[in-house]
Amino acid sequence: MKPLLTFLLCLLTLSLFSQELTVQLNEVTVVAGENPAHRIIDSVLVHRKQNHPNSLDAYLYNVYDLMVFTVDSNVLKNNELMVMETYSEVLFRAPDQLRQNVLGTKMAGAHDPQFVYLASKMQSTSFYDDYVDIAGTSYVNPISHNSKYHYSFSLDAVFPVKGTDSLYMITFHPMPGSAFNGLKGSLAIRSDNWALLHVMAEPDKQASLYNISIQQLYEKVYDHWFPSQFEFKLELPQVAVEKSGLASPVTAIGKSYITNVLLNPNIDRNEFSEVELLITEDAAYQDEAFWNRHRIDSLSPRVKNTYHFMDSITQGTNIFDWALGLTTKMIDETALPIGPVDLNFGSMFRLSGYRGFFAGLNLTTNDRLSRHLRLNAFGGYWTKLKDFDYGGEAKWLINRQRQMELGVRYNHRSSAIGEFGGFGEGSNLLSENEYRYTFYENVMTRGNTAEAFFKTRLLRHFKAFVKFGTYWKNYHLSPYDTLPTTRLTNAELRLRFAYKEKFVSTSKGIQSQGTDYPIVWLIYQHSFKDVWGGEYDFDRLKFQVEKDFQWRYRGKSSVLLQAGYASTGCPVQETFNLMGSYEKFGLYSPGSFGTMRESEFFCNRFVALFLSHDFQGTLWNPKTTWFKPQLTLSTALAWGSPTMTQGYFESGFVVKGLLNSPIVSLGAGLFYRYGPYALPNTIDNFAFKYSMTFKL
Repeated sequence: MKPLLTFLLCLLTLSLFSQELTVQLNEVTVVAGENPAHRIIDSVLVHRKQNHPNSLDAYLYNVYDLMVFTVDSNVLKNNELMVMETYSEVLFRAPDQLRQNVLGTKMAGAHDPQFVYLASKMQSTSFYDDYVDIAGTSYVNPISHNSKYHYSFSLDAVFPVKGTDSLYMITFHPMPGSAFNGLKGSLAIRSDNWALLHVMAEPDKQASLYNISIQQLYEKVYDHWFPSQFEFKLELPQVAVEKSGLASPVTAIGKSYITNVLLNPNIDRNEFSEVELLITEDAAYQDEAFWNRHRIDSLSPRVKNTYHFMDSITQGTNIFDWALGLTTKMIDETALPIGPVDLNFGSMFRLSGYRGFFAGLNLTTNDRLSRHLRLNAFGGYWTKLKDFDYGGEAKWLINRQRQMELGVRYNHRSSAIGEFGGFGEGSNLLSENEYRYTFYENVMTRGNTAEAFFKTRLLRHFKAFVKFGTYWKNYHLSPYDTLPTTRLTNAELRLRFAYKEKFVSTSKGIQSQGTDYPIVWLIYQHSFKDVWGGEYDFDRLKFQVEKDFQWRYRGKSSVLLQAGYASTGCPVQETFNLMGSYEKFGLYSPGSFGTMRESEFFCNRFVALFLSHDFQGTLWNPKTTWFKPQLTLSTALAWGSPTMTQGYFESGFVVKGLLNSPIVSLGAGLFYRYGPYALPNTIDNFAFKYSMTFKL
């Protein structure tokens, strides 16, 4: 939903300037006994795999997308609010290689193609998977195993088609009292291979910010039922356009038409890569002859007027491209572009129990200065430390498509003693998975860092980071007690492995779309003695793997495994300080030990396992939107040497959504410490937690 949110903010900025399938259902009377709809659903399930488009060895098709943002015609009489078109080629090769090449993209008033994939990402392109994705949220498919025990199905009509073939009309909705993410709607099913012909669906519980519904139409291509049309309608009651005293909410309508379908063509495997969606360089500059060839139908007068109106008010100004770039950078990078530099407002203010309140500036050059060179400078003051953080960086963007960079940096700032970071944390300060690095800090060091670094994507699934530098560290027992300075000279290699991670590729680089497989990190560090003043010679290894498991009717389980090793010669302050986040009443921070005191255990080798299960609202189904309780159960355990050889154990729970809003969800919980390292006073083993989950 982030691209949609960005685009809607653009629409608000701009507002300051300015084949259907109809079926008549007959009434059917059903007598008591076995639900006749269940037999139909069971038959569809039996044939689900062979009817799935991805059961084919390969396929190839073209797709034309038209997306219109509109309001009531009394507000805008002659034109729509916004229009977007794309034309693409889609290739598939079994078992799971997919590539969409965007050949043309057109947006009224703009040439920036960054939102061309918005229409194609609004819904799953098949209704045969266990989950159906709609606007970035996964819903349990009524056509999935055991769905008849969770969905209510009704056979509303049966129509003869030809010969022995029949058309069955079935409506569905989650059973009363259900709390899982479900859909409601209707299915048109052909007994010809028990395939879907038509789908109408919408979330049983709509989101607070929008209402959305989808349609899918299938037709027979040779001997295989294949998608032919998609449609969605997204209503935004919170986003309105006002003109001449009249106001109307914005509605987005998207239609996709599939043509030129080829089944089982011979497609070379070299056509595929980790990039799943590629926008060609000339996609945004196709002429009208291109669109006349590929549009399924001529544009309506309102759409034509929209192109003319938007192009006229933005002619020579690139104002819409500017608005797109502005809101995208603000949402994706928490930065505000000011001419050739970006103001990184996400780094301007910080709050730390150890260091106090931080206020400062962080500036980075952008493409207006150079597409290849990036310069950064930051500085700010900590109230409790009564000291400044400052530094700078220069890097060369060698290849954006490979995320290849080479640079140098210098800074004077704090770092954690025995930290176990370096796994890409800090990318989203509002994510609760980052709280252990932002709100909780172990005993800190202050010092200077000077290093050179290089990073790049490696092969298909790897990303590599290499750095070499020298570090001056002052270890602090408190903000005011400074120990002697230590000098380290370190080399580090970090490898990130994300099997089958998918990307969108644009002229600005590639953007990750995630992976369904575990993400694995391996970090090797070596400290050199007598090189640039280094005082120690030792090795450190860090390992981390994490994976989420989604259950159709019982929420999501998460597994995080961490391990570390420090060789002989490593000073105790550079061994591993396990992440404790204890406060008598503190913030819930996944991936940390909620009952462990900060800096309680230092280990030169350890293994830690964090297990949690979020029921995601599947246990309760309250009617109010402000009270949406979601239970999360959590257990954490660790073994280490030399200070934690008997094993550390804690368990607890958090109930999120006790106070729920469209932006943030608040909750509370309780954790308990037990086992060999339980504390003598029982009350000291408890930690009360509050949770804070942002939804942006």
